[in-house]
Amino acid sequence: MSKLFGEQLKNERLKKGFTAEEVAKACGIARSYITLIETGRRLPGKKHIVKIASALQLKTGIVLNWYLEDVGQKIRKEVYL
Repeated sequence: MSKLFGEQLKNERLKKGFTAEEVAKACGIARSYITLIETGRRLPGKKHIVKIASALQLKTGIVLNWYLEDVGQKIRKEVYL
């Protein structure tokens, strides 16, 4: 099973040596929102995917794939409950 969006975000952020505050500032959002995403309590809105990719110096497609994998897992989980 692949990692959820928040896990991917946190792993990449730590790998690059960024703090949650730095990523949040680069995205123009609150640090608490980044924390909610990283802990799996929220998924970013569409407009934030591009900003997160830019803040982490990644291609947008990579971050979009994290999002789609996470949503797909949640859908499969709901279907098989």
